[in-house]
Amino acid sequence: MIATRRSAVALAVACFLPSVCPATEALFVDVSGAWGLGLHMPEAGHGTGVAAVDFDDDGLIDLFVPQGSGTPDRLFHNQGAQFVEIAASAGVDSLASSRVALWLDYDGDGDLDLWVANDDMQAASSFTLYRQDPGLQFSDVTLEAGVAKPPIVIEETHHWAGICAGDINRDGYLDVFTAQWPGPGHLFLNTGTGGFTDVSDASGVAVVRNAHQCAMEDFDGDGWTDIYVAIDFAENILWLNQRDGTFVDVAAAAGLDNAMNDMGVALGDYDGDGDFDVYVTNIFMPDPPIGPRHNVLLRNETLDGVLDFEEVSEAMGVDQGYFGWGTTFMDADNDGDLDLAATNGWRSGENATDPSRFFESPGGGLPFAEVSTEVQFDDTDWGSALLAGDFDRDGDLDLVQACMSLDSAVPLRLLANDPPSAGGNYLVVRPRGVLPNRFAVGAIVRVQVGGVTMLRRIAAGTSYMGQEPHEAFFGVGAASTVDQVLIDWPGGESTTLVDVDVNQELTVEMLFSDGFESGDTSRWSATVE
Repeated sequence: MIATRRSAVALAVACFLPSVCPATEALFVDVSGAWGLGLHMPEAGHGTGVAAVDFDDDGLIDLFVPQGSGTPDRLFHNQGAQFVEIAASAGVDSLASSRVALWLDYDGDGDLDLWVANDDMQAASSFTLYRQDPGLQFSDVTLEAGVAKPPIVIEETHHWAGICAGDINRDGYLDVFTAQWPGPGHLFLNTGTGGFTDVSDASGVAVVRNAHQCAMEDFDGDGWTDIYVAIDFAENILWLNQRDGTFVDVAAAAGLDNAMNDMGVALGDYDGDGDFDVYVTNIFMPDPPIGPRHNVLLRNETLDGVLDFEEVSEAMGVDQGYFGWGTTFMDADNDGDLDLAATNGWRSGENATDPSRFFESPGGGLPFAEVSTEVQFDDTDWGSALLAGDFDRDGDLDLVQACMSLDSAVPLRLLANDPPSAGGNYLVVRPRGVLPNRFAVGAIVRVQVGGVTMLRRIAAGTSYMGQEPHEAFFGVGAASTVDQVLIDWPGGESTTLVDVDVNQELTVEMLFSDGFESGDTSRWSATVE
């Protein structure tokens, strides 16, 4: 049963009931071979990314995997318990030195297009933008979209890093930020007419740093999208949106200017206080002269728009992450608390066999417990991107892990969450907005169960050179219904549903938006299929 209380939009709700109940204990099992993912990830620079979204809108999460020079990029189409590789037939099997990719609806037509960055800075373009056409086909629109970059010559070793997207000027279209290691940040403003304008210099973000992952989010709650960037060997950056097309770095004042070897980034409300905390991976070096260096957990203490983050990693038991890369917040056991996963390692030396780490949360903002061995997420391969999603649609979150190695036995991994006992209910919420931002990037989804409120974000770009699906997954424990689902849409409108059944995938679609007051109930409706 779904009852609606109020909404600022017209909406339609579609529900799909899975046949398998989730479990309360996480145990990760490598099912890569069974699913057709026996893919070698070649060693390249500082790693390679993975973009995991449902690109064809069939309810199943697909994978785009950039590959090194001379190896075709891969597009794995999820067909239920099996991935089928379709990059060649879809037209996205480039042989360029691809490294990181992002799905976004750049032209606002309601389907997902694909942005790929490669490291051949001598080439005519460092980017390829593919427009999705009907029939699982893609067209290269790099030139006409205005994102073809001239050759960039940097004497040092360099590569592209994270890509993230969001609406920085509130026109509804998604803009793109790309990071480099080393090099300047690049910000591309969506013109709304099928192209982009490079506003890196004019916006103030073209600062040369050793940048790794970036994330777009409204950090200060003023309704304008900001940009956070993890920096290697220097202070992290928080570009605060000045609402006039420019950005100012306020990381130092906000307590977000960690200056270690920051690489991967995950945002999540680990302490359940209604705002997003930040977890950043690093290299663990406890002793001088190089140390102390470690993963950092930046607890959000912002009040009334005054940004304030406190570093609490040691107190919360999540500082020891070895040589860290990809990371994600996830509720692996469906108990309502956000756990943490991180992948680690390096090509050689003492960090070559660093294990992956899994930190289980007891809830209530209490310290995490390190349970990597218990949940079987303790491999010793050199990890890169790490993403969470319910790939088998059985009601719990799985992991996709990209591992870098010269050893052809190390693949792209799908780690299915296969717990030993049943229990722990869940709810998946998929907000779908009006055009041009149909996938509701920038939306915040809240679920209230028994007086406890859980918070998730719909974003484009996370972890380390990664992207997770445009959906919000909530574990709700023993609850049989959710008291309230609240969606704060990009642009300021909201939708509230009450008495929502659990163990289902709920798609909430905004049918139109014209800025009317949320109390005007004559302007919205809800249906259940």
